[in-house]
Amino acid sequence: METGKKRAVIVGIFVFLGLAIFVTAVFMLGKQQKLFSKSIQVKAVFKDVNGLSVGRNILYSGVKIGTVKKISFVRTNEILVLMNIDQSSQEFIHKDVEARISSEGLMGNKIVMLSGGSPNMAVIEDGDQLHVGSGLSTEEIMNTLQVNNKSLVEITDNLKVITKGMVDGKGTLGKLLTDDSVYKNLNTTMAGLNDAVVNTRRLTSALSLYASKLQTKGVLSNDLVTDTLVFAQLRSAVAGMNMAAHNANETVQELQQASIGVRANLDNPEAPIGMLLKDTLLADAFKATIYNLETSTEKLDTNMLAVRNNFLFRGYFRKQAKREKKEAKAREKAAAKAAQK
Repeated sequence: METGKKRAVIVGIFVFLGLAIFVTAVFMLGKQQKLFSKSIQVKAVFKDVNGLSVGRNILYSGVKIGTVKKISFVRTNEILVLMNIDQSSQEFIHKDVEARISSEGLMGNKIVMLSGGSPNMAVIEDGDQLHVGSGLSTEEIMNTLQVNNKSLVEITDNLKVITKGMVDGKGTLGKLLTDDSVYKNLNTTMAGLNDAVVNTRRLTSALSLYASKLQTKGVLSNDLVTDTLVFAQLRSAVAGMNMAAHNANETVQELQQASIGVRANLDNPEAPIGMLLKDTLLADAFKATIYNLETSTEKLDTNMLAVRNNFLFRGYFRKQAKREKKEAKAREKAAAKAAQK
């Protein structure tokens, strides 16, 4: 009797635990599927649901806001999808929201994805029909991947051809990789460029140093740049040189004109100098005059010598000779003293 009671108690305990687990599971599933929460019903008409089934999730900005309640045909290529949306999420979803079929991952279950919506539009209400947006299906994605794979295969084949040509020494890169002379020439060119860069840096440094020296106060270049007085004086000096050059040019022109006039007088037999050069009679008369002057000078020297030998003038000329000797000695003494100093 006691054994039967124990078994009944154990069976009752297991039944109670089973019922508790069942109730808990029902509540958990109901909570997950939003069966016990208040919701509104909206709808959308799709041309293709891509395997969407009842009970699938509805997401808005990545957050679950409801589930799919019913899927039915309206007509050809028009499928009506009824959706339950939680009232707690209703205030965040507006009438211009867009619905499309998507997947949970690349190969996951199909879901309804809501996106968009303007804050200035009214929120959705029970019975509203949502706008359907265009979305990529899994087949379209796979087709795109296949096209991309073909393109990758072509690119890989082209790379094989290019790399083979480079290994065989074809083209510029191939010669650069296989021909040592090309590498040496390139290395020499780079060395030359480095030298040019070094020289450029040196030149830049020298120019900077020269520019800094030009800015030193007291230097002529700095005075020319900064001192307006020096610059004005330099300008006036240049102006004076230009004026002197202009005057010199005028003088040269006047001399040229004078030389032209002299040449004209030389060629003119009526001018005095032309008469001297061209008139033979005048030349003979001029020669005779010079001869008479020379003869008169000789006669005058003879008369002066006779006067000096005359006893009446002999004392005068002796005194004059003594005075000249005395003056000569005085000059010699002065010169000797100046030489000693």
